Amino acid sequence: MVTRRGRNCGKFKAFAMGEGAVAEASARLKELGREENLVEVEPGLYFAALDEMELPERLGEEGWFAVPLQAFYAENKLPESVVSRIRSNAIRIPYLYLNTNEYIYRFRAEKERNRKVYQVDDSSVALYHSALCDAIKAVKRAKERSATTPARLDFGATEFLLPSHFGFCLGVQNAIERAYETLAANPGKRVFMLSELIHNPFVNEDLQSRGLKYLQSDKGVPQVEEASGRPYWDSLSDQDIVIIPAFGARDEDKLRLIERGLPIRQYDATCMLVEKVWKAARRYGQQGYTVVIHGKAEHEETKATFSNSAKYAPSVVIRDMKEAAMLGAVIRAETAEEKRRLFEPFLSRSSVGFDPSKDLDRLALVNQTTLLRNETLKIIAYLEAALTEAYGEAHITDHLAMSSKGDTLCYATQVNQDALAKALDEDIDAAIVVGGKNSSNTFQLFRLCQERFGKRAFYIQSEKNILSKAEIEHFIFPYDPQDPKQGIMETRAFLPEKERIRVLVTGGASCPDGILQQIICRINGFYPSEQIRSIESVLAEIE
Repeated sequence: MVTRRGRNCGKFKAFAMGEGAVAEASARLKELGREENLVEVEPGLYFAALDEMELPERLGEEGWFAVPLQAFYAENKLPESVVSRIRSNAIRIPYLYLNTNEYIYRFRAEKERNRKVYQVDDSSVALYHSALCDAIKAVKRAKERSATTPARLDFGATEFLLPSHFGFCLGVQNAIERAYETLAANPGKRVFMLSELIHNPFVNEDLQSRGLKYLQSDKGVPQVEEASGRPYWDSLSDQDIVIIPAFGARDEDKLRLIERGLPIRQYDATCMLVEKVWKAARRYGQQGYTVVIHGKAEHEETKATFSNSAKYAPSVVIRDMKEAAMLGAVIRAETAEEKRRLFEPFLSRSSVGFDPSKDLDRLALVNQTTLLRNETLKIIAYLEAALTEAYGEAHITDHLAMSSKGDTLCYATQVNQDALAKALDEDIDAAIVVGGKNSSNTFQLFRLCQERFGKRAFYIQSEKNILSKAEIEHFIFPYDPQDPKQGIMETRAFLPEKERIRVLVTGGASCPDGILQQIICRINGFYPSEQIRSIESVLAEIE
């Protein structure tokens, strides 16, 4: 905040105040040669966000200086009502000049990609690079958004099937490149991620080894500085840098950064497809709908979407079809008392003041971008049936936003699922899905494999989980709170004893290509070398 102390009281004052404030501030910006304009964030309150958050030299010479909002709040001469209005609108400061059709961080075009970050040294090359995966993408991905038949890698004693689409999506690539670039550009500063950059431990560990720190866990638990024993949040200052991950962030967390004076806009790596969900929620809210968010309430992306949605509309999070049925029961309930009782399980996942008696009569659905499309569509169909029963088929378009039927699903998540579906009819001995233990999109891929192959489907993090030809460590994803095994690794039988085996391998949107190749090499290592063809000969046959 650009401020200076009042001559009489010694407290911080606003840049301009009173009847002529707008004209005065506009004139000063023009006089300073600034291109930024004043934006009226609410009647009578105007903000201007200076690029790079720097203090113009001339203002410094006149006695003005910059302080974090946190300091300004503690020592100012403004009426409390004005300070309260500044606080409630401060979240807008980093994005003040973005219009409703613009995105915080658009996908980089291929020519803009920074491939050097994946080749910093031998460890990054091993993590991110795979000749096999590169060849598959070159042959099979004629169109980024269209799945084709799986690639077949015939090594002789082993044959691997890989879907046409797997691994890093564009949003993840954007976030990774921004993180490595920020570290390289700021060698003397502390660089933090708000939470995990993406849901892959190997990527996050590689970044940590290069100096990146984490403010909090993926569950929002503050990380503690080892030397002081205090949370990093306590020592965070405007000299530090914090990167917003691809999942986005809650307004509450962003506001804490803004009030400490940290630049946010240039370090916000929110995926534009996540932001697309936020824009849809805002649009539905402005049209008078209640927003139903299909997602996991504990997931960072869903938390961020809820935080954005609740600003514009009554909002509630539902996890799956089971909870959709519970919400349907609320819709069908005949009395206000019964509706309140049935809605109680959703109280911790609904916006403040949510009234089930009136806020469930017009619904629009958005979703966590990494879930199964079919499940989202089933939930929408179920809610449509409940609303039809309550209000009649003739009026259903008044009570359900028909444009919400899947338009906030991430195309990258969907094309990975579509590509995997094209391989599920194959006769295979094992299906391996690779991703972090907290990766929702990876779990959705595993669910598809599990439905088709049962105990022959495995969820792993890397080749290290393949203990031998006979045994593999399978991760039981924490999806069902009633499952006592959820969240643990379980050793299971792996490959059958036969002369030639066929294995389906795919990776979630945060899985580096290098790990997939290491898994293939690990399995090939169980067979005599004379029975395994070279990678070069296999590459030549990919079609």
